Amino acid sequence: MTLDKHEKPGEGSAVDPEEAAAIQRMKQYPFLAHCSDIVLRKLLPNLIEKPFVAGETILRAGGYSDAAHYLAQGVVAVRMSIIETGRPPVAAPPADTRSFSGTTRAVLSRTSAEDVVQRGGIGANGEVLVTDVSTDLSPNLDVLLQAGDVFGEMSALSRYPVSADVVAQTDVTCLLIRTPALRMMFKQKELADFKRMIDERYRSRTLANQLRSVELFAGLDEESIAELQAIADLTSYEPGAVIVEEGAPADAFYLVRGGFVKVAVRAGAGDAAVSYLRRGDHAGEIALLLDRTWPVSLHAIEHVEMVKIGREHFQKVLARYPDVQQMVWESAVARLKERGRVVREPLTARYLQLAMDTGLIHGESVLLIDLSTCTRCDDCVRACSDTHGGTPRFVREGTKFRRWSVPQACYQCTDPVCMIGCPTGAISRPLGTLEVTINKDTCIGCHNCSKRCPWDNIVDVPFHSPTLGRDIELATKCDLCLGRPQGPACVQMCPHGSAVRISFKDPALVGRTLSEDAS
Repeated sequence: MTLDKHEKPGEGSAVDPEEAAAIQRMKQYPFLAHCSDIVLRKLLPNLIEKPFVAGETILRAGGYSDAAHYLAQGVVAVRMSIIETGRPPVAAPPADTRSFSGTTRAVLSRTSAEDVVQRGGIGANGEVLVTDVSTDLSPNLDVLLQAGDVFGEMSALSRYPVSADVVAQTDVTCLLIRTPALRMMFKQKELADFKRMIDERYRSRTLANQLRSVELFAGLDEESIAELQAIADLTSYEPGAVIVEEGAPADAFYLVRGGFVKVAVRAGAGDAAVSYLRRGDHAGEIALLLDRTWPVSLHAIEHVEMVKIGREHFQKVLARYPDVQQMVWESAVARLKERGRVVREPLTARYLQLAMDTGLIHGESVLLIDLSTCTRCDDCVRACSDTHGGTPRFVREGTKFRRWSVPQACYQCTDPVCMIGCPTGAISRPLGTLEVTINKDTCIGCHNCSKRCPWDNIVDVPFHSPTLGRDIELATKCDLCLGRPQGPACVQMCPHGSAVRISFKDPALVGRTLSEDAS
């Protein structure tokens, strides 16, 4: 309910007492205290106060969250849980407690070498750098967060997987700020301090690690990384926004920290897709190296978060590190060839654009069927059914791209939104794996995951739950035949080799695969 700008409460309109009380309650939070009632009314549907009891897991490692958690009351532990990898654990340093932003780190757990790698890299002194709690962890230490801390914001904004368990140490109350509210708050001048706080947490605790993850910067010393960390601009773009226009002066290097970006080149009256960028990809180094204008344009496909490093600072890195300059030259040659290929072969651009329009760019393992060799024998479907107790996990018919068909099967998305909000944790992806799986013993048939899947690749089937002791509609999906030594049955059992799986992480491979001739 909203009021006409000329009306006052009680003059020609009724005020909802519950809404008014909720607005006043939200103003008790420091960052919302000076927010206008009009803005708060818009935010309210995506602001949720939620209690957690001591010992309850608030966020789970490997999961996804659509909300930043403002810790209003209580203490939580950011905890590195153990993952079974079959490898010996990393030798733990001596027990230690250290001061961190007024909190204490306590010795509680260990982790394996593979676990460390999957959580975002190892920093100086063996610290594990995580991306969604704006802090770092040592393998045998927890970080305790107290009232006033925020966690989970990077998972909500940029769809990072949660890197560590967050467990209530005491009874806790959190204000959940869901992604739509976060984005709205970032646009409000009266909430500029809140955005500044989130950005500075990212800059101080996460950005250095993300820079090191870029091949160009992997060999930089701590001083150079710290310099880039200090001067980088953190920018956000709405879906459809033009980030950079082809032909514009080359002014900066861009690193994607969240979302998908279309790389395009002018072709006639429109644009042709050259490639797309995902989290961790970068652009701009070619134009800066050659001192030319931008040879391509960048467009936000969805909400995009970027790190922007200005020309002067990027060129300092090139001057200081000859190896980096050589890598940029090699990248320049490859990308200019890619651009030229799209100009010469417009069909490549068409299929890349289709991948963006259909959401296939999110796919880590997408099933494709070559229609030029497929005989519709359905051996792939039968193999899937036999592997999964008589219930196939995909539908052979699907979207057609020239000689290829994309069956209705889970893409194993880079950022599986189906995992957000599962009340029992039945749908999960172990850190460092591709397979998003559903545990039939803990699924309660709530349909949350199937409703969230943008591609309708999760199907609910009748099932008698021994856990619940009643019939439910069990969520089922492709899990890449997890645990099957030969891999996905659909691919292995195709008698003609028509079924293949590819990752859409490599746009060049996608373009070549989808556009190649049937010959």
